[in-house]
Amino acid sequence: MSMSSVNSNDSQIEEAQKAIARMACYAKVQPRSLCHDYEPFGRLVDTLNPKLRSCLTFESLEHNCMKLYKVEQEKVKEVFSRLGQQISLSVDLRVHEKFWSEYLSLTAHFIDDDWKLRTWVVKYRGAFRDFPIDMILKTSKEYDIQGKIPNMTTAADAGDLADCVKENIQKVNSLPLDGELFHVWCSCDMISRMVQKGFKLISEVIDKVRLLSWSKSLPLWYITSWKLSHALELNALGEFSSEEFNEVPSVEEWENVRSMCRIADRIYEITKGLYEVKRPTASRFLPHMQEIRTYLVEQSASSDAFVRFLTKKMYKTFNKYWNDTFLVLSIAAFFDPRYKMKYVEFVLSDDSKAADVLNTIRKLYDGYVIQGNEYELSESSSESGDEDEGEEWEEDEIKEEDERSNEVVKKSRVNILETLDGLEEYCKSIQSADDKVLKSDLDLYLEEPVFPWKENFSVLHWWKDNCCKYPRLSCMARYFLAIPLSVATSYEAYYTEPREVDWTVVSLKPKLMNAVMCTRSWKLGCEYD
Repeated sequence: MSMSSVNSNDSQIEEAQKAIARMACYAKVQPRSLCHDYEPFGRLVDTLNPKLRSCLTFESLEHNCMKLYKVEQEKVKEVFSRLGQQISLSVDLRVHEKFWSEYLSLTAHFIDDDWKLRTWVVKYRGAFRDFPIDMILKTSKEYDIQGKIPNMTTAADAGDLADCVKENIQKVNSLPLDGELFHVWCSCDMISRMVQKGFKLISEVIDKVRLLSWSKSLPLWYITSWKLSHALELNALGEFSSEEFNEVPSVEEWENVRSMCRIADRIYEITKGLYEVKRPTASRFLPHMQEIRTYLVEQSASSDAFVRFLTKKMYKTFNKYWNDTFLVLSIAAFFDPRYKMKYVEFVLSDDSKAADVLNTIRKLYDGYVIQGNEYELSESSSESGDEDEGEEWEEDEIKEEDERSNEVVKKSRVNILETLDGLEEYCKSIQSADDKVLKSDLDLYLEEPVFPWKENFSVLHWWKDNCCKYPRLSCMARYFLAIPLSVATSYEAYYTEPREVDWTVVSLKPKLMNAVMCTRSWKLGCEYD
C-alpha cells in the first residue's frame, strides 16, 4: 500500500471521528452509543469501514467533543462581544429522578443581528459542584458578559440568588432603572404553583380516586385535571362501586372536583398559546396573563362558595406575580406594534398607571439615546483623528508652490448665502420648520396607527423590516423581546415537580456533559417568534 493511500485512510478516519463527535454534540443521542463497544453502532461502522471501529473509543469521542466545544465557544464569545446590554439570563434547576441530584442550566437569551431569538446554554452542570451564585458569576466572567446582563429569570424561590447576581453585576455596570427589572419570575413556575394550590384543596378526593386504576404518568398538572375529569365521567356512568373506595367521595366532593377541573382546563387553554410556541417572545405574555387575571377575578365572585374560596387562593399567587412582573410584561407588549400603549391602557383601569408605564419607557429610551450618542461620538472622534493624521502627512509632502495655489483657491470661494438674501431666508424657514417637526423614533412609533391584528404575525420579522425606521427604539426592542418570561416551553411548562435532567447526558463527566449541552443549544437554539 502506498504512503498516499495510508495518509488518505488516516484522514478519512479522522474526519469520521469528527463527524461522530458532531453527532454526539448536536443530536439528542447518548454519546456512549456512538462508540465501538455499543454493538448496533459497531456493526454499522463495520459495514462502512472496519478499520474505523477500533478508533471509536469513548476517550477519542470525548477528546473530539471537547475540541468541537472549544471551537464553537470562541464563536459564541465573538457574538457576545458585539452585543450591548442585551443578554438576558435564565436559571433552570433539573433533577435526576433516580438519585435526586440537582443540575443547573444557565441559558443566555438574545436577539441577533438577523432578528432571530437565540437561546444558548452557557453552563450545564451539577448544582452542588459550585454554589449557584459562584457558577453564574464565573460563567459570566468566562464569556465576558458581566456588564451585559440586564435581567435574570428564575423560579420564585430563587429570588435571593437573583439579588446576589444583581449586586455583583452592579459593581461592574449600572442596570436599567437601577435594577428594578432585574429579577423576572418564571411564568410557568407561577402558574404551576397557583394550580397546585387548587389541587391541594381537593387532595383528599384525589387520593380516593387514585386508589382506582390511576396509571403513572409525567407529573403535569393538566394530566391530573384530565384524569380527574375522566373519573367524573366514570362516576356519572355509575362505573365506580362503593366497594372500590375505602371511603366514597360525597356528591359535594365530586362537585368540587368538577369545579377545579373546569378552572384548570380554562387556564390550560389560555396558556397553550404561550407554551406550545417553542420560544415565545416576551410580547406574547401580557394578553395571556391578563386573560387569566380576568378569569380568576370573575370566578372569585361566583355564587359557589368553594369556587370563590378556591380562586381567591389561586389569585393571591397570581397577583404577586402580576405586581412583580407587570412592568416587564407591559414594556414587552409595547414593542408589539399590534398593542403598543393602547393595549396597556386597555388592561389598566387607572390612567395614571398607564402614564407611569409610558414614563418608564421614556426613561429607558433616553438611556439608549445617551448610549448611542456616546458611541457615535467615539466613532466620529476616531474617524476625524485618522483624517487629521492623513492631512498632516499630506501637508508635509506638499510643496510651497502648491500651498500658495491652495490659498488662492480658498480665497476665491464664495458663500452663496452671503449674496442671495432670498435663498438665505428660504433656508432659515425650512430649518425652522424642520426643528418643529423633528421627533424621536419613540414618538414616531407612538403616533403610528396600531398594526392590524394578524394571527400569524411575527413581531421579530416586523422589527427586522422596521429597525432602520426606529434605530434607537429597535435597540430597546431587541432587549425586551428577548427576556425569557418562562424557562420552559411545550409540555415541560406544566410540570408540578422539578424537571428531569436530559437522560442522554446524565452518565457523562461534568466537563463533557457541559460541552454536549452547550454545543447542542448553540446549534439548535434559534427560533423565530
